[in-house]
Amino acid sequence: MHRKQHNQKYWRHLSEKNEVDRLKEELAKKNQELHETKLELEITKKSLALFGPSKHVPKRK
Repeated sequence: MHRKQHNQKYWRHLSEKNEVDRLKEELAKKNQELHETKLELEITKKSLALFGPSKHVPKRK
């Protein structure tokens, strides 16, 4: 019985470790997406400052 409990703990620990690794990968991916979005926003802001708004974009009131 003791060996069975040990095996259950081992597999539970392994699945939790895999979940942590998966979440770490997901977090890294989201951080990369956030970084890219921030860069795109900065480029857009600089483009608007240099060239003005596009004629196809309605002006805000």
